[in-house]
Amino acid sequence: MKRDADFAGFMGETVALVSDNLRFVAIYVLLVGGLNAAGIFLGLTAPASTGSGFQTSLGAMASFDAGLAGGLFSLGVGIVSIVAAYFLLSKLLESRGRLIDTDTRIWAYVGMMILSILGMMIGFLLLVIPGLILLVRWSASSGFLIGGKRGVIESLGDSWDATRGKSWPIFFVGLVLFIGFSVISGTMLGVIGATGLNQGVIATSALINAFSSAVFYALGVAVYYLVQNDEREIGAVFE
Repeated sequence: MKRDADFAGFMGETVALVSDNLRFVAIYVLLVGGLNAAGIFLGLTAPASTGSGFQTSLGAMASFDAGLAGGLFSLGVGIVSIVAAYFLLSKLLESRGRLIDTDTRIWAYVGMMILSILGMMIGFLLLVIPGLILLVRWSASSGFLIGGKRGVIESLGDSWDATRGKSWPIFFVGLVLFIGFSVISGTMLGVIGATGLNQGVIATSALINAFSSAVFYALGVAVYYLVQNDEREIGAVFE
């Protein structure tokens, strides 16, 4: 039985998705977090802030200048992060029976992420509120694209339509998760930093950032799972 599409439902489904897919979440965290930590240790990348793996990778490549080696390493990490995110999203959707087939749609996913990030960046540059609105209303787009086999524009549009009337619960779940990760990260890094273990701080920060990304991917799938039109999705299986 599905949870209700409200604050408790979105939060509960997000936690359940992470719990049910711990192995794949761990693979994502160790791979993406480990690579980011290695880059920082080697002086090739700058520490990244909390956010989705795709956005973090784009930000690192655009804002940090460590020469050719740093640029190539950041590009490699960005590619790995995108592939790992797609793999994780596929497994999350599969765990809820919402992966219609295993055909790879990674290029469509990359295109949609670039388009959505550009849209949100413009929204945040104009005013913060439009960017937040797009972030919330497009939160289910990956599910529609990967699980529902929709096109890039159609996925964004379907996510916008499906989340109508549910924006506040989605926003507050995201806000609670963001604040929670910020508090946990600040506390853990403060404790480890007090010991003078700078390398420990770097590794912990990278792993926490990767885990927060995985949780926000799970939130997106949770939103998709709870707001989608079951009849259309199930019907697509028999097309």
